[in-house]
Amino acid sequence: MNRQDFLGLSTQEPHRVVSFPASQSLHVSSASVNGAISTGIPQLDEAIRPPSPEDVLGRTRCAGTNGIPCGHVTEVFGPPGAGKTSLALSIATSALRNEDKVIWIDTGSPLPKVRLASMLKQSLDATSSDTPEDPIKNLIYFHAKSLPHLLALLVRPPNGFPPRDAKLLVIDSISALFPSYFPNPSEFKSRLPQSGVTDKTQIQWLMNRKWNVTSDLGNQLVKLAATHSLAVLLVNQTHTRIKGQPRATLCPVLAGGTWENSVYTRIVIFRDFLPEDDGDSKGVRFAEVMKRAGKALTLRLDENIVPFKIETDGLRGIHKSSSPIILPQESAETTLSASQRKRKVDEIADSQDEDSDGEFGWVESDDAGLSDGE
Repeated sequence: MNRQDFLGLSTQEPHRVVSFPASQSLHVSSASVNGAISTGIPQLDEAIRPPSPEDVLGRTRCAGTNGIPCGHVTEVFGPPGAGKTSLALSIATSALRNEDKVIWIDTGSPLPKVRLASMLKQSLDATSSDTPEDPIKNLIYFHAKSLPHLLALLVRPPNGFPPRDAKLLVIDSISALFPSYFPNPSEFKSRLPQSGVTDKTQIQWLMNRKWNVTSDLGNQLVKLAATHSLAVLLVNQTHTRIKGQPRATLCPVLAGGTWENSVYTRIVIFRDFLPEDDGDSKGVRFAEVMKRAGKALTLRLDENIVPFKIETDGLRGIHKSSSPIILPQESAETTLSASQRKRKVDEIADSQDEDSDGEFGWVESDDAGLSDGE
């Protein structure tokens, strides 16, 4: 019997070398990944999945393929208190609800087990499917006390890690341990005279050590995700970057060329302003997909920005009646020209006796209002 295998190649002649298109091989490799894990917000699940040729107008997508993809690395970053851990808990709840094993590694903040159990209970009560009595038993918890502990667990994992039936690996947060071991360049240069290091080669190696460790960590996470069909979820913190930016910008702590290639999907969580006439704007967060299917999204489209709220029983997506107010980006040349403009000599007051109140719109009659307590 002439049986066809998964690639569509005939197995009647086993010693024959058959060539097939690279697109077919890519389709097979992507099909081997076991679906995706829902974020708990259907709109965000839809925004994460890239459009495919199979999508037909009027045909709904398969729910099992919406969410963070298995076999790849997903990064979530945002300012403190934006809801990064809440999104990670929601994704872990979706995996535990489907009887999948979840590995949670924390590097500082302990796992909120009470909240996770509450979210899982509410999720199970909302579904009528048969589920185990205590699915939280499928949660495997690790606490990484230092960066060497985290690197040893991921780069040189012990036997049986990760388990074969594990579906999700969460690291909260992947960047928390780096500042204590790798200070910023200005602080590092100030410590060099005290350390007595004068060799330029050694100084350059010390300066690049953070990026070397970050690259090795990113490559190892990609390897774990691909070989074990894991959905790796990384919570990344932010810092303020001023150099080379038109204004102060929040950027991920862990970045770089190799790290960028390791991240398959990137989601940023933030708060923003809504129009004043929107009555449901209190406590609204936004999750924006910035990278999808390994490609950065340069245009900020409305369908990639999903508003949601954090509630006691999980995350709730809200109706997108209005979009957040996105300030237009100013060019760096305009910002620099405005900041470098200097006043003329005759514009600078020589003493405090000169009348310069008119420059600021201050009128003498305003003093009377202050004295009357208005």
